Amino acid sequence: MRRALAATLLSLAAWSCANAPVPNRGGDFTLINQDGQRMSLHDLKGKSVLLFFGYTHCPDACPTMLSKLTRVYRLLGDQKKLVQTVFVSVDPDRDSPSSLKEYLSNFSIPVIGMTGPKARIDQAISAYGGSYEITPSKSAAGPAVAHTTWLYLIDKEGQLRAQFEPGEDAEKIAGFVRQVTD
Repeated sequence: MRRALAATLLSLAAWSCANAPVPNRGGDFTLINQDGQRMSLHDLKGKSVLLFFGYTHCPDACPTMLSKLTRVYRLLGDQKKLVQTVFVSVDPDRDSPSSLKEYLSNFSIPVIGMTGPKARIDQAISAYGGSYEITPSKSAAGPAVAHTTWLYLIDKEGQLRAQFEPGEDAEKIAGFVRQVTD
């Protein structure tokens, strides 16, 4: 699985930050939101969506990206009203709707947490070319989760328009979001 994750990450680098719909990537999915209700990505049509796959026990990549998005929203000014962040958990055994809601309340951005059965999460992340692997552990921290840490930009029509590397700066992300939101 680690080789598959590495191959996926390398192949994704080839089209990072393209500002045109990406063929054969992305799409709608239905999971459970942080309020315990079924929700589809399609329900957000009309808004640009910043999509990130992660988990609430993540020690670094997830809180770093969510914090960076705070700056992105500030840079967007009034356009921020047209953007919604979606955080899909890849750790459904530990991330219940209520734990997602509590975790995401620590970030000052409009973010919807989503979780659900592993099979549905697998379909969603696979549609975006991502992957994850949960490695059991006897540590008090629980299992280790390796996951794709790309940020995806979906336009108001539901088309995947860009993919950002984890190290991309907030200014560049905000610039692409502005272009897609206009």
